Amino acid sequence: MPCRVPFFALVLSLAVLLAPHPVRAITFDQAMAGVDPQARYLFYLHGQPAHKAGEPPAVSPRYGAYQTSDIVAHFEDRGLTVIDDIPMQDNANRSAAEVIRRMRVLMAAGVAPGNITVAGYSKGGFVALLVSSGLGDPRVGYVIMAGCGTGRNGFAFEQFLAKKRGARLKGRMLSVFAANDMEAGSCQGAVEQATGGGLVFQETRIRSSKGHGLFYQPLPEWIIPVARWARDEQ
Repeated sequence: MPCRVPFFALVLSLAVLLAPHPVRAITFDQAMAGVDPQARYLFYLHGQPAHKAGEPPAVSPRYGAYQTSDIVAHFEDRGLTVIDDIPMQDNANRSAAEVIRRMRVLMAAGVAPGNITVAGYSKGGFVALLVSSGLGDPRVGYVIMAGCGTGRNGFAFEQFLAKKRGARLKGRMLSVFAANDMEAGSCQGAVEQATGGGLVFQETRIRSSKGHGLFYQPLPEWIIPVARWARDEQ
C-alpha cells in the first residue's frame, strides 16, 4: 500500500531544506579563546554596503540584499573558520592595521601564517590589499574580490599605485572580479610593482551579468575557487 505523506509535512520539509544556513562566524575574541593551530582561518572583510547599513543583511538599491550570512555559512561548510567582526573604518589604512594586529596575535598563539587567509570584497578587498603590503609575509593567503577600484571608485587604488605600495606586496594572492564590473577591475597594476619575490598571484575574470554585485550572493563561480584558495587547494 503506498505511503501518503500529509501535504503540510511536505511543505514543512521543503521549508527546512530551503531555509538559510545559520551563520557560524566567530568573533576574534572567540577565536582566541579556542585557538586551533590546525584550523584554516579566514578573515572575511565585508563590502561597503554592510558597513554603511549596520547589521547584515544590508540592501543596496542597485544590487539587492547583501547575503553575508549565507556567504559565511558556505565558507564554513567548506572547512574554514570565519572571523568576520573586523571593524571597517572610513580610513582603510586603519582597518588594515587592525587586521594585521589581530593576525599577529593569532600567529603568536600558534597558528601558522599559511593557515590564515584574508579575503575581502569591494572596500574590504582593498583593505586586504593593504594588509598584504603592510604585513609582508609570503606565507599568508589573500583574496581580493572586486577590490581594485576603477572609474569613480578608483581614487584609493590610484593612490596605492602612485605611492608604489605594490612594491611591498607579499603572500599568495587571488584577485577575482566580474568582467562587466564598472566599479572595480584588475589588480595587475599593483602586482607589477612588487619587488623582491614572495608574491604568488593569480587573477580570475568572471563572465557575469551581475557586475559589482556578483559577490552579494554565494554563487559557485566565485565562492568555490575562493574557498579552495583559502584552503591552499589551488
